[in-house]
Amino acid sequence: MYLREGAYVSGGNPSLQFPVEEGVIRAFIPHEQAEADITLEMKAFYEENPFPNYDDLDNIGSLIEKSLERGFPEMLNRSIPPHASVLEVGCGTGQLGNFLSIAGRRVVSVDLCLNSLRLGQRFKEANGLGGVTFAQMNLFRLPLRPERFDVVICTGVLHHTNDPRGGFRGLLQLVRPGGHIIIGLYNRYGRLQTRARRLLGRVLGERVGILDPYLRRHRVSGEKRRAWIMDQYRNPHESLHTMDEVLEWFHTDGVCFVRAFPSTIFGSQFEMDYHRSLFESEAQGSLVDRLFSQMSQMLNEADGGLFIMIGAKK
Repeated sequence: MYLREGAYVSGGNPSLQFPVEEGVIRAFIPHEQAEADITLEMKAFYEENPFPNYDDLDNIGSLIEKSLERGFPEMLNRSIPPHASVLEVGCGTGQLGNFLSIAGRRVVSVDLCLNSLRLGQRFKEANGLGGVTFAQMNLFRLPLRPERFDVVICTGVLHHTNDPRGGFRGLLQLVRPGGHIIIGLYNRYGRLQTRARRLLGRVLGERVGILDPYLRRHRVSGEKRRAWIMDQYRNPHESLHTMDEVLEWFHTDGVCFVRAFPSTIFGSQFEMDYHRSLFESEAQGSLVDRLFSQMSQMLNEADGGLFIMIGAKK
């Protein structure tokens, strides 16, 4: 597969390093100084609160329907060629990995939480999806071979770590030259209203979901609703970031900016056209453009203030 030399998957040979349990590769390597890192705390949180979870009646049809409704997964599906190699880091319950595998891609979906991965594996097996592999791994100790993936996706993850910048650099090593990296982070401006609701949540508890625009817009209920509330309002650690910060990451580490969501050009309507490729380059826009674009997130609060940046590795 894509495992680094010396990092093997057990097939009954006790000398091999990583076992496979219930279809999931168990390759989680803790930090050498775990007590100084948030990783184990986040792992415990998501083991208890798998995110984003599945509905009882979810199947391939409903997965496709939800991806079309949310837009960005379908744009990914249209933009990533069939048979491409894709790595998703921080996959949660693996809905995106399962969805992208339908077109015949080779998808590796990794997360630190075994309970979440089990849900993704069960959905995969129940629906006969053979193109996705689930593995339990630590984002900062990924036992994967460098430059093996056409696309590396990591959205909603780095801001839950102590070192988002270091995490980005580690992920970039896994991208093939000319391949793409896609990262999603909480925005400093777009997250303000959610931060305010987090304070209210201390009093209202799970009733804070009544005020959440994402839950209202997508009519989320049941375990998926609870998973969203826990992720957004009870999460033990998150950091906030800006487009200009990530552009500096790209510039320093040899990544060509491709585009962002929301766009770095204020008023761009690209994200409304699901038929265009995500890998079509767009200008970075001006500092003022980027500022207004990010501030506009305070009004629509797309996905809890998450913004997405796409780059191509030189």
